[in-house]
Amino acid sequence: MKLLLVNTNQTRMPDPVPPIGLSYLASAVRDADHVCTVFDLTFRPAYEEDLKAHLRDTRPELIGLSLRNVDNTAYPKSVSFTEGFQEVVRICRQVTPQTPIVLGGPAFSLFPEQLLEKLGADYGVPGEGEIALLDLLQALQDGHPPTEKIIHPKGGGQVNLNTLTPAWDLFETNRYFRDGGSLNLQTKRGCRYKCSYCSYPLLEGSAVRQRDPVKVVDEMEFCLDKYGIDYFFFVDNVFNYPREHSIAICREILKRHLDIHWTAYTSPGVVDAEMFAIYKDAGCDALDFGSDSMSQVGLSSMSKWFTVTKIKDATRWCRENEIQISHSLIFGPPGETMASVEETIANVHECAPDVVIAMIGVRIYPHTPLARRLVKKGWIKEEDIGLEPVFYIENALREHLFERLQEEARKHHNWILPGFSKKMNHPMLFERLRAKGNKGPMWKMIA
Repeated sequence: MKLLLVNTNQTRMPDPVPPIGLSYLASAVRDADHVCTVFDLTFRPAYEEDLKAHLRDTRPELIGLSLRNVDNTAYPKSVSFTEGFQEVVRICRQVTPQTPIVLGGPAFSLFPEQLLEKLGADYGVPGEGEIALLDLLQALQDGHPPTEKIIHPKGGGQVNLNTLTPAWDLFETNRYFRDGGSLNLQTKRGCRYKCSYCSYPLLEGSAVRQRDPVKVVDEMEFCLDKYGIDYFFFVDNVFNYPREHSIAICREILKRHLDIHWTAYTSPGVVDAEMFAIYKDAGCDALDFGSDSMSQVGLSSMSKWFTVTKIKDATRWCRENEIQISHSLIFGPPGETMASVEETIANVHECAPDVVIAMIGVRIYPHTPLARRLVKKGWIKEEDIGLEPVFYIENALREHLFERLQEEARKHHNWILPGFSKKMNHPMLFERLRAKGNKGPMWKMIA
């Protein structure tokens, strides 16, 4: 079967996002002896004629659309991406109306029925696609198209993560690195934590499945040798859990004497001085902590299991190891007060991170603990949690919270408010910074 995979993501602020999931998926398709091509919208602001030409030239028998996000998750300047998805479907239907379209990716996994209906696609694969998509391809090849629109792996199987290899040859990998400063890499799937608002356990499951550290570093070494890529972004939801798995990866990097650097998403709950020292030795120079709050009220509201003291410890140990840090925060969850807001702000100043990324309001996703709680309380109806973004902000704070956080952003250049700030929306500035050879997360350069 001939499959065309379309990366529909066009968001490049602050950096273009290398589609690691789609790269693993394309590799699995090719390993199963299917023909796979990729059309990537990331570097194509105007793509209609190019996509039409690609469709005519390749004549795919199945078109797969990867949907990364339904919106930018930023309040109050929320931007929906669904119209862009509809435009891709329109073009595909116009050129090759008989070719079935299958949807996948994180956005589809969160809103499968709604996106199938809105986009008029033929099939959808929620969650991992490496098995279910191959099942669909085989069924179509055998002349037995599924009667069900939502395709799950036969027998409920899960992907063996040690079989994952990226098909970076199908993408503009060198440009992703040049324009984005790093290449994405995944070391595990699943999350055992139960943060009230988070969709990761819904997307990847609550059991953590790990890749062999040797396989992880094999992938890094391959990208270093083939593409000259020497900066990596571990995109696991929590890289430092399990702690020993992350340490094993670092030891493998050190064993091979790889001259690389890397960054990751981390939790301040699984930290110690030795861990950060090993991270530093293995090339870590920046970490993004999903702290969410620096008050116990905020942490409890979002079901975070660590304490403010742990956040301060993590920050101190990073400083001691010269690792730059960003703290991502969410203001306004249920139970938040101006006192807890001020407590968080005071603790931020005490920690003095390189960057603070402050989100206002909690984006409500279906089937999360927070969504269930709000439905039970009558704050929202279950059917109203959908493609149109809804944010929870504690009512008592609405009048003052926006101005208070904008005041902090005016006083401190390292405070970024995605729902308001222009600091992360300067493409020409970012291009100049990258042109100078700056690598790693963009927040390092604007701190």
